[in-house]
Amino acid sequence: MDSLKFGGWEESAAAWIASQGECGDWSRQMVLDPEMERLLPDVQGKRVLDVGCGEGRFCRLLAARGASTVGIDPVEAFITQARNLHPEGEYHTGFAEALPFEDGSFDIVLSYLTLIDIPGFDEAVAEMVRVLRRGGRLVIATIANYQCTEEAWVRGPNGEKLHRPLDKYMEERAMVFSWSGITVQNWHRPLSRVLGEFLKHGLTLKYFGEPLCPESDPDYVNFRRAPFFQTMVWEKS
Repeated sequence: MDSLKFGGWEESAAAWIASQGECGDWSRQMVLDPEMERLLPDVQGKRVLDVGCGEGRFCRLLAARGASTVGIDPVEAFITQARNLHPEGEYHTGFAEALPFEDGSFDIVLSYLTLIDIPGFDEAVAEMVRVLRRGGRLVIATIANYQCTEEAWVRGPNGEKLHRPLDKYMEERAMVFSWSGITVQNWHRPLSRVLGEFLKHGLTLKYFGEPLCPESDPDYVNFRRAPFFQTMVWEKS
């Protein structure tokens, strides 16, 4: 685990870029993008920071809706790909724990499936709050806390993935997950730990969701059993 540079994302960058294409995987297209777009109805003219932007996919989506987007990620290969696909965009190589921006620089700060990748969680939250203007919103999409306690899946009679087993939920720890040529380190933290850190900075929770895929999708039944994602909107007073 300690040998995984940047949590394994540098070694896995090429496989990740290939798996995402320009539109993202199923979970992004069918579950999280509709939810995040619903939570961001008014991005026109807003300055938006995407923390852990990866290859810049969501920055491109928001820029197409009129937002002034800035992406930051520690993996140079992701930033290179983001600039290739979005030459007019603004992208930086850097860490969530030390954002290279002035206080109150952004109307909206995003963390789209990146909280689980950040080892310095406390520092990253403090930095995201610092660069957010007063009245601004911190919008989070993350894997549900009970879904990242074990690597193995509980499977159905035909081998289909149903949900992950729940164990050692209150134990904050790093774990390694592998799929499709990608091997990365994720951090499990109980929900009380996550919410408590945001509350410590005086933020107000305006929304909490557990988005599902469309009812017509074959995976809807499994998502109803144990929603895989959580979304939040926090406001800075």
